[in-house]
Amino acid sequence: MGWLRDAFGRRAKEGSFAAASAPTADEWKKRGNEALAAGRNDEAARCYSEGVSADPGNAALRLNLGFALLELGDAGRAAESFTQALALREPSADFVHEAQFLLGRAEALRGNHKAALAGFEAAVAIKPDFAEAWEEGARVLHLMQRHGEAAQWAGKLASLNPSTFAQLLVASELSLAGELEQACGIAQQVCNMEPANAQAAVLLFGALVKLGRREEALAEAERAMKVVGRTAGALVNTGVALFKLGRLDEALAHFDEALALAPGKQDAIVNRLAVLIEKLRLREAAQEARAALTIYPEDANLHWHLCIALMLLGEFEEGWRESEWRTRSDAFRGKVRQFEQPRWSGEDLAGKAIFLQGEQGFGDNIQFVRFVREVASRAAKVWLQVPEALEPLMHELAPNCEQLRQGARLPAIDFYCPLLSLPAVLGTTELSMAKGVPYLHANTSRSQAWRGRLDSGRLNVGITWCGNPRHVNDHNRSIPLEIFRRAQTTNCRFVTLQPDLREQDRAALAASGLALDLGAQLEGFEDTAALIEALDLVISVDTSVAHLAGAIGKPVWILLPYAPDWRWMVDREDTPWYPSARLFRQDASRRWEPVIERVHAELEALRRPASA
Repeated sequence: MGWLRDAFGRRAKEGSFAAASAPTADEWKKRGNEALAAGRNDEAARCYSEGVSADPGNAALRLNLGFALLELGDAGRAAESFTQALALREPSADFVHEAQFLLGRAEALRGNHKAALAGFEAAVAIKPDFAEAWEEGARVLHLMQRHGEAAQWAGKLASLNPSTFAQLLVASELSLAGELEQACGIAQQVCNMEPANAQAAVLLFGALVKLGRREEALAEAERAMKVVGRTAGALVNTGVALFKLGRLDEALAHFDEALALAPGKQDAIVNRLAVLIEKLRLREAAQEARAALTIYPEDANLHWHLCIALMLLGEFEEGWRESEWRTRSDAFRGKVRQFEQPRWSGEDLAGKAIFLQGEQGFGDNIQFVRFVREVASRAAKVWLQVPEALEPLMHELAPNCEQLRQGARLPAIDFYCPLLSLPAVLGTTELSMAKGVPYLHANTSRSQAWRGRLDSGRLNVGITWCGNPRHVNDHNRSIPLEIFRRAQTTNCRFVTLQPDLREQDRAALAASGLALDLGAQLEGFEDTAALIEALDLVISVDTSVAHLAGAIGKPVWILLPYAPDWRWMVDREDTPWYPSARLFRQDASRRWEPVIERVHAELEALRRPASA
C-alpha cells in the first residue's frame, strides 16, 4: 500500500548535495524512503525526522515518520506523528484514510482500543473498500469483547476479500457472540471445502459442543482425527466430546494418550481433571491439580478445578481462596465487572459505602445474598445489584442496603465486591453458612391468595423437574417427566413451579392431570416465593427454585446427579447452606429411577395425621 508519500518535486541534480548546503526536506524524504525500502527502519526514522525539522508543515513527511516509528515499535511517537500529519494536511490530501488507519494501528499497539477503533472507523468511512482497516477493526473489537460488532466487521472483510481466513474470522466472532448456529454453518462450509483445515474443524467442534449437539461434536472430532491423525490436540477434542456424552472412561483414555504424546499439555490436564471430578475421584483430582499448578501457577482453569474438588470435599478454607480464580477461568471470564474503586478484602467498613455485585445465575444470587446482612452490619451503606428478575425479593435484607437497578449509574462507593467472593473475605465456615436462614421472605397476602387455591385435604408439593435447557449441565441435572411423575402418591397433590415448560411436558401434564399447573401463572420470583410459602413441601432438581425454597426456610428435597454442583458436597443428605433441605442423590449408576423410587416412598410416609 502507498504509505510512503513520494511527491519529491524536481529531482535533485547529481552533485547538488554540496557540503556547504544542507539537504532539503524532499531530499531527506528520498533518503528515508530508500532506507525504509532497505529495511533500515531506524535510519529511515532519522531521515524523516530531519525532513520534518527542515519543513515542519510537511504533512506527508510526518506520515512517513510515523510509519517508520511504527515499524520500530514506537507506537507513542508514531501516533503523535500521524495526528500531526492529519492536522497539517491540505484539503486535497489523498492520504487521510492511510493516516487514520496507521493511527488506529498505533493506538491498538498502545492498548488504546477505543482510539484505535475510531481510527479504523474513520479510514473505512473515507475508503469503504479498505480491507485491511476492516480486518484490524475486527481485531480491536474482539479485544474489546464486542464480538457481535467484530463479526460484522469481519463479514465486511469477507465480502471484500472472500478468503478462508475471513470466513473463519467471522465464524470465530459469531461463536464468541453466542451466534452459534451461524458460526457452525460457516465452519461446516469451510470443512466441506477444506477437510484438513484444522482451525475450521476446531471452530465447528466448539460450536457443536456449546450448542449441546454432543453426538455431532464427537463425529466431527473423530472426522478431524482421521484427517490429521491421533495428535494430542485431536485426542483432547475427542476426549471432550466423549466426556460430554458421559463416556468417562473413554474420555480419560484419550486425555491420557494425549499427555503421553505431549506431556504437560494444559488443556489435556484441565479436561482430565474435569473427568476425575465427574467420577468423584476428588482427592486424586485435587492432588493432580496442585501438581499441575507447580508448572502452570497462573492457569485459572486449574485453580477453578481445584476449587471444585475442594468444595465438594468440604474443605472450604482453601476452596474459597481458590474460588477467586473463577473470574479468570474460561467458565466465567468477563462475567464479573471490574471497577476503579478497590475491591474489598476485609478492610474496615465503618463509615464506608460498598457495592455488592451479583454474578452468575439466579440460584447463585439467591444463595449468596445471605451474606449481605453481615456486610451491612459493618458498613454505613450497602448497594446491591442482582438480576432484575430477583429485585423484588431483596427488599428486606438490611435497613442500610439499597438496590441498584441494572444499568443504573454507580453511586459514590469506597469498595466493591462480587457476591460470590464474600465467603472468602468473611472467612465463611460450614458452621456459619446457615447463619440467618431464612433470609428471604414471601409476601404474606400473596401466599394467602395461593393457599386458597390449594387442596387442603392433601399434601401440596411444589415440583420442578428440569432447569434451563441452555444451562451447560442441564442434561445431567434435569429429569424426564415420565420418570419424575412416578414420585407421585395418592396423599399428595403436585403443583408445578416452572413458568416455562417444554412443549412435550406441558402436553403430558394436560393429558395426565398429574399436577396443578400454576407455573404459567407465576409473574416472577416474588410470586414463586409466595406460592412456595403456601405449599407443604418443594421437590426440585438443582435450580433456582431449590435455592429459593431453602432461602425462605421451606422444606425442600433437592434431587442431585451423581457428580453434583460444588456447593452440595458429597456423601451427605443435608446441607449447611439450607437447614430445611434434604438431598436425594443418584448412586454410581447415574440413573434417576432409584432416586424417584426413594422420593415416592418418602412421600408415602408423609401422610397427614387426619388420613393416617
